[in-house]
Amino acid sequence: MISMRENDRNLRKINRVRKKINKRRVINKDIMKVFAFFVVIFSALIIYLCYFLSFQAGAVINNSYNRRSDVLMKTVRRGSILSDDGTVLAYSETGEDGAERRIYPYGNIFSHVIGFDSNGRAGIEAAYNYYLLTSHNGIFEKISNEFHQVKNPGDDVQTTLNAGLQNYIYQLLGENSGAVICMNPDTGEIYAMVSKPDFDPNYISENWDVLSTRSDSVLLNRATQGLYTPGSTFKIFTLYEYYLEHPETFEQFSFLCKGILEVGDTTISCLSGAHGQESLLTAFSNSCNCAFGTIGKSLDLARFQQTNEALLFGKELPLDIPSTASQYSLTSGDTDFDIMATSIGQGNTQITPMHLAMLISSIANEGICMKPHLVKYVLTSEGEVTRRFRNEVYTRLFSESEAAMLKGYLRAVVTDGTGSPVYPGNFVAYGKTGTAQKESETYGDYDHSWFAGWAENNEQKLVVCVILENMDSAGTSAVYLCKQIFDYYFGY
Repeated sequence: MISMRENDRNLRKINRVRKKINKRRVINKDIMKVFAFFVVIFSALIIYLCYFLSFQAGAVINNSYNRRSDVLMKTVRRGSILSDDGTVLAYSETGEDGAERRIYPYGNIFSHVIGFDSNGRAGIEAAYNYYLLTSHNGIFEKISNEFHQVKNPGDDVQTTLNAGLQNYIYQLLGENSGAVICMNPDTGEIYAMVSKPDFDPNYISENWDVLSTRSDSVLLNRATQGLYTPGSTFKIFTLYEYYLEHPETFEQFSFLCKGILEVGDTTISCLSGAHGQESLLTAFSNSCNCAFGTIGKSLDLARFQQTNEALLFGKELPLDIPSTASQYSLTSGDTDFDIMATSIGQGNTQITPMHLAMLISSIANEGICMKPHLVKYVLTSEGEVTRRFRNEVYTRLFSESEAAMLKGYLRAVVTDGTGSPVYPGNFVAYGKTGTAQKESETYGDYDHSWFAGWAENNEQKLVVCVILENMDSAGTSAVYLCKQIFDYYFGY
């Protein structure tokens, strides 16, 4: 028999073994926790690295403070920039002296949107600098080129730009200052972007001192950076706010236009005289200042400000090239004159053509605003696609029913109102005219002329936004120009 003493010794041994096992288990658990922690950290680093290489590396290398691009330029010959059908818009050429020069075959025509690659960078040249200086040559070819002191070919960037349309619009603008944007509202692809006055990027270095000090801001891309008084195109915003505040009764609006509206010491007038009895639809199609000045006085200004902020005023636009935020200026403490002037598109509110083009695009696309973009693909020097830029939804600006309502009003402008020069054609058109009045010692009574709208033919859609500066026939100049663009594009 086992004695009590032996039994106690055995129990103590068992307890000691159990304690050791439990201690090891605790240690193992701690080790596993530490291991799991480092696995999570390592995984996060890998995920971030993949994200950085895919989405952020270009932006970092493009940063003016990053000297990496200078290093790449020593070993990589800058890639070409192509139109949507492969037409070469910019390429690099090496002279007999070994110096590399950037060539722009179209000269001034794409100057602002393609940009330049000397005296700093601008346009697509700046936004896609990383890709243009990236080479996908094989490792052995790179070694051979380095041995022979030959640069590797950089990747090419294929844009959404239509060379024929861009050239047509450029010639159509002639000597006029202003900007035109053409884009597909369903995809966000920008087909044309013209800004005048312009410059020849082939001689940017030689002419830099003159170009950078000119009083007409020739280097400014007016399409994305130009701030303009919106004129009557702003009545789209006023109409939308009135609809939001009176969703059930807005169509019951009625107004007798006598050509002049007096509120206190403030007087506004309609450019075409008295319109007579108007519904909201006819007031909009006639671009009646008196009716919309009255509407403006009835609006909740705090809510109006929120609406305009939701419609991208004060917001940085999602563009790869530089843009300026539009500025909305109206508060509850403003005077009757400020309220009425702003409501009809005068006052201190300013908008960029790109912003207005995005607003029109969202109406044409059932309320969805696509992210505007200029590039489709990045290609190797052998023509293989290394990156595809897909169409992206930026935001929804309107509900489907709101977009449908606005679409009906914009259609009436073309069929029965101030936009009638666009109608008829080999397409169905929509849009809004605008005359931006301004004070100028140089141009006197010459005002800016706006038209923003779109046309569609079966599955094809084209949004066009036109701003022409200092026109003696500001009420119709942009409309007629837009009509010609639609005719060209749809093959009228």
